[in-house]
Amino acid sequence: RHRLTTLNIMQQPAAPMPATNGTPNERPPPSADRSDGKGTLDNSNNINSVNLPTAYLLYFLGGVFGIHHAYLNRPRQALAWYASGGLCGLGLLRDLFRIPYYVSLANDDRTTDTTARVRAVTVVAREGRPRWSFWRMVLMAVFAAYFGFVASCLLVLPTEEDGGGSESRWWVDLVYKALRAMGCAAGIWMVGNMGEEMILTTRDNKGDGTSSVLHGIVDQKGEFKGLLKWCVASTIMVKSPIPGGIIYAVKGRRYRPTMSPGQTTAEASSSPPSATRRVGRHVLKCTIFTAIMTLAVCNHGSINVNGNKVYLRDALRNAANSNFRREFDWEQFRQQSSSSSDGGSDYLKKAFDLGGERAA
Repeated sequence: RHRLTTLNIMQQPAAPMPATNGTPNERPPPSADRSDGKGTLDNSNNINSVNLPTAYLLYFLGGVFGIHHAYLNRPRQALAWYASGGLCGLGLLRDLFRIPYYVSLANDDRTTDTTARVRAVTVVAREGRPRWSFWRMVLMAVFAAYFGFVASCLLVLPTEEDGGGSESRWWVDLVYKALRAMGCAAGIWMVGNMGEEMILTTRDNKGDGTSSVLHGIVDQKGEFKGLLKWCVASTIMVKSPIPGGIIYAVKGRRYRPTMSPGQTTAEASSSPPSATRRVGRHVLKCTIFTAIMTLAVCNHGSINVNGNKVYLRDALRNAANSNFRREFDWEQFRQQSSSSSDGGSDYLKKAFDLGGERAA
């Protein structure tokens, strides 16, 4: 049935541009309904096209950081590539053959590009609901566990010296579970909204029997809160936020009406973001993610100093309080680096007082 519907729509000619204020050639405002009467979107106002050579150039220069996905208006996929090194290289290998398809979707020229038109009518034929994807669910579980672990590491566990006895254990567990649920929700949200799909549980019809998703009315406000509630409920019931979050994301999966920049309702009132702005936003997100990862590593990472385990946060504090400028000797460091098997690491630990012996 979906194939027959797709073929019927493909055989119909494209609808002319609707008139505005009596002028046939005047384009409608971005906030207007862009439906052509068949459920497809009229994207004639795409002034922010992308090109294949630039996409491949960004792929080879910074593909592991997801820059090409940011350029192609795939911000969540770009962040996922940065956080996982291009899915450990597997995603990068796939992108090598998929970039032409991504460029066609980003330009969304349904008058001359067959790929964009086929994708548009497929959305209509399937009533905005994509097929089940086992690998997307696997990625949801992986990134949920990944982000949940990173978020939980932001909590600094109190020690006995800090007065962290058993009486304070209840609130530590509560904060730990809350951070883990938020991290899991963020990971599932990122994968669920990655690429052509999105999480959208509300489907308000326009009164003509078609979903508002097909008309480009995309309002995901509050969806993350709903996902977070399911993660919290799953934590309470099964002691893991991942199952509940995945169930919420899978049952609310929808096609994006268009992959063109600035064509959703959230951005329709403003000018579409330029390629420079998209890449700049991606760099900002990567910077924030790196800061979070650094804080998590400092809180729970450790090194061995004279047989004792020292957390990185304590080692950095000891190094800042030590008079390393006076204690450090370049000549002695070079001699020990060349003669010792540890490459001078013991001398650096002593000079920077990472273990806190001099401070004690």
